[in-house]
Amino acid sequence: MKSIIGLSLLLLLTGCGIRTEVVRVNVPDIRVNPEQGTTVVVAPVRDNRRSEFLSLVPASERARNVGGEIRQGNGFNLVLESTTASEKTREIIIQALRNMGYRTADQCDAQCLRLEASMNEFAVRAPFNFWRAAGWAQQMVADLSVEVTTHDGDRTRSFTAKGHGTNVFQVVSPENWEKALERAVTDFTASFKQNMSAQDAAAASKAQD
Repeated sequence: MKSIIGLSLLLLLTGCGIRTEVVRVNVPDIRVNPEQGTTVVVAPVRDNRRSEFLSLVPASERARNVGGEIRQGNGFNLVLESTTASEKTREIIIQALRNMGYRTADQCDAQCLRLEASMNEFAVRAPFNFWRAAGWAQQMVADLSVEVTTHDGDRTRSFTAKGHGTNVFQVVSPENWEKALERAVTDFTASFKQNMSAQDAAAASKAQD
C-alpha cells in the first residue's frame, strides 16, 4: 500500500503540464543596519545558474525561478512572488553581513570593503527515488551556492558559500518546498558567515605582520 501511495504521489509531478507555484524564501534573523562597523558595499548578484533546467520554464519567469521538477513537459515551476533569485540572494548576504556587525551600503565615497557575488545555484527539487517513494520518505532537496569575492584596497579574497536543506514530504505543496529552501538558506548563511570570519581573521593577522 505504501508503495502504491508513494508512486502515486510522484505522479503528481507529471501529467498536468507545467504548473507555476509561488513560494516564499524568508531571510533569517532580520536586523537593522548597524550605525557603526565596517562599511561594505554589496554589488548586485550575478545569475550564473546553469541553463539545463531554466530552459524548461517560461523565459519571463526564469529570473524568479527557484527550482521545481519538470519531466517530459510536465511538473512544477517554482517562482518567487516579487523578486528575482539574484535579488533574494543579495538580501540574504546583506542580512548575514549586518548580523556580523558590518554596515551595508549601496555605495561609498571613501575607500571601503566591496563585495561581489555570483549565484551558481538556488533551487529546490524533488528527485525521484524508488525506495524512498516506496517507504513514504520521498525528499525535497534544496541547494544554494554563491561565489563571493571581496575587495579591500588592493587586497582581493574569494570563497564559495554553500547551503543544503532537505524535507521529507507526503504532499507536494508550497509549504513543503519552502521548508527545504528555508533549511538551505539557514545553512548557506552559516557558511557565508564562517568564510567571512575566516577572511577577517586572515586580514587581521596579515595587518599585524
